[in-house]
Amino acid sequence: MRVPLSWLREYVDFDLSVDELVEAISLHSQEVDGVHGLGVLDGEVVVGEVVEFGPHPNADRLFVAKVDLGGREVQIVAGAPNPYPGARVPVVLPGSVMADGTKLRKAKLRGLESNGMMMSERELGISNDHDGILLLDESHKTGRPVADYFPVGETVLELDVNPNRPDLWGMIGVARELAAILRTDFRIPELSFETGGLPTDEYGLRVEAEDLCPRYDLRRVSNLVPGGRAPLEMRRRIFAAGMRSINAIVDISNFTMLETGQPNHVFDASQVRGGIVVRRAREGEAMTLLDGTTRKLDPEMLIIADEERGLVIAGVMGAGDAEVGEETSEVLIEVATFAGRSIFETSARLGLRTEASGRNERGLDPNMVPFARDRVASLLARHAGGKIAPDTLSHYPEPVRDWEVPLRIERAELLLGVPVEKDEAARRLESLGCEVRSEDGELSVTVPTFRRDLRREVDLIEEVGRLVGLDRVPEELPKTSVPGGLTPTQKKVRTLRRLLADLGLAEAITYPFGPDRWRTDLGLDSGHEPPKLANPLSEQAREMRSTLLPGLLDAAVRNEAFGVEGGALFEVGRVFEAHPPPEGLRETAIHFRLTGEVNRLGPDVEPDAASLMGIEETPKVGGVLAGTIRPANWNASERRAGFFEAKGIVERLVPGASFVPEDRPFLHPGRSAAVRVGDVLAGWVGELHPETAERFDLSSPPAVFELELAFCEPDPTPRFRPFTNVPTVSRDLAVVVESWVPAGDMLATVEALGSPLLVGARVFDVYEGAQVPEGQKSVALRFAFRGEETLTDEAVNAELDRISRRLRESFSAEVRGA
Repeated sequence: MRVPLSWLREYVDFDLSVDELVEAISLHSQEVDGVHGLGVLDGEVVVGEVVEFGPHPNADRLFVAKVDLGGREVQIVAGAPNPYPGARVPVVLPGSVMADGTKLRKAKLRGLESNGMMMSERELGISNDHDGILLLDESHKTGRPVADYFPVGETVLELDVNPNRPDLWGMIGVARELAAILRTDFRIPELSFETGGLPTDEYGLRVEAEDLCPRYDLRRVSNLVPGGRAPLEMRRRIFAAGMRSINAIVDISNFTMLETGQPNHVFDASQVRGGIVVRRAREGEAMTLLDGTTRKLDPEMLIIADEERGLVIAGVMGAGDAEVGEETSEVLIEVATFAGRSIFETSARLGLRTEASGRNERGLDPNMVPFARDRVASLLARHAGGKIAPDTLSHYPEPVRDWEVPLRIERAELLLGVPVEKDEAARRLESLGCEVRSEDGELSVTVPTFRRDLRREVDLIEEVGRLVGLDRVPEELPKTSVPGGLTPTQKKVRTLRRLLADLGLAEAITYPFGPDRWRTDLGLDSGHEPPKLANPLSEQAREMRSTLLPGLLDAAVRNEAFGVEGGALFEVGRVFEAHPPPEGLRETAIHFRLTGEVNRLGPDVEPDAASLMGIEETPKVGGVLAGTIRPANWNASERRAGFFEAKGIVERLVPGASFVPEDRPFLHPGRSAAVRVGDVLAGWVGELHPETAERFDLSSPPAVFELELAFCEPDPTPRFRPFTNVPTVSRDLAVVVESWVPAGDMLATVEALGSPLLVGARVFDVYEGAQVPEGQKSVALRFAFRGEETLTDEAVNAELDRISRRLRESFSAEVRGA
């Protein structure tokens, strides 16, 4: 919301510098995103009268003017051809500072001295028009400061308005808020006009989609002067607020929206056929809009039509039919409130954001409609010569009333942590437009309908706190008997992150949604449908992720593009799976999708939003080991990340994990495995399939893994292994087993034997081929033995025989060469 300060002063008096005003608003209300300047920020701008005007003798596109500034003449070189002798123009004098920081100086242009500059509307911050010099009428006296007639400079605050404060999307609402902060009064324009125009009821009004349009009002204004321009000050304010001037009728409509926060629409009444119909769009219906685009509509979109065709996408943008033009002499003023969610979804589906849609989608106050409607009508009568109809057409079957909320002072003090005076709390709430009564030691607050965010006692307490000043709250830890600290899950995640970082992986945080191509690039079948966003931020963010992998692969691709030869990334985050809602909650789920509200099925039933939307969220940890993990050296070749590097990390995260060969479409067959804990699937690990790596534009397949967080039990406890001066004895054992026997199971069986002398075991070779029967493989194991004293051959051989017997019993292993 752009707030021109000179316009704001029309409604509230304040004597603060810009910095002080920004601090006050930021501390007590909304964040100020920026401060902008328009026109001449410092210096002198006077009314000049052109005495002479002609071409520059040394330049084809320049002109020279002699301008009377009220008793003295100056020569000015200009680039615009429209001034003429006798014309009155704004002249900025040397030494003045423009909005872009430029300081105007005397200059020589093609040999002629120029002592100032005649100003265009854009240079004065009136509009974006830079085609010619602004010509003033004769009411502007020569030599007088232009600021006596209208501001020549403007400071604009840009507010980041919270979504729950639609009342701050208009100048009146901002003035009310500032008055509450400064503890002063504010003003709103008084409506005063005469009727006498043609009646509105000559047109019909029918609202068919009552669920999407709680209120709809029409008023007719006739006998307008066609093709006029809005007053200069109105055009200046519209431009400063971020919109452009069109013509008097449209400018008055936009001015009223910016002033009240309530959008409106003005139809050329002569083009409306029969009357106004508020309905849903028909299947296949299309509309050509004011921006020249043709949009295809769907039956969930609300439109405003006449008896023959659509005229407006409700709350978003009008169509070319019934558009106000240079010949318009009679209009119908529409002011309405629409279902905010419907406007938001329509705007998102069409990719069409406007000043009107941004306000309508937040849910507006239907009781602001009469003021905004009559404000447009009165301004049309004042500035465009219109005559206002004596009647209005209004559809408002269920009027919205103010509501009461109790407020306990002791509760406010408990939540805010500071003493709260009852009288001060009452005054603060009254300054926001509430009515306050004191009853039985507490306050009964009647909340106006434009503050739809104030529904609970805690909402009122927040209002009192921010207006009194949250900076008054002492910086003290609350006194409580409840012990603090992290939850077990938080501790696990923190340990997990530290462990992975210690292992050389960098944490990545990627978006939980992505493009449709993720699914196809991973080779997932069409039956693997992740949840889709109804209103995505972009086409590249339509699907919720069902795995952490694609986001990490995209991050690895970006790293590779920046010349990173190798990199290891991990992420801890949630993945999403779609499933139907529980049988008994389907009706509730449909209501939730339409309204965003959970309708209670009973005192003990209030399902969460995720279950109603049919979405299951699972926390997981994923990793990508890409590229080189050890660069080539003079005595060693390059080493790249592979299956076993990723498997080693998984073993650190999931104690007792077993690895079972299992193919996945995006993993390399034969270099991938399912990770299991007992008989339960905990995740997967492997090397990326070369074709998948190519689809993601990776130069080589990385090693990847993904695990459910519930199965991760990282143990970072440091363990001390005492030094020993007893030598270690190594022995190798080669056995033949069936090809399906996992080598990891063989090592686990040896470890379970509990040999007091065994201190290490590993597989150093696996062979299938000649000299080994078909369907079998040779597994070579290397064991390390050590005792309290130097071991004898007899002791080592006895342990090796025990190991051989256990492998024979468990896997029918035959010792080679035995």
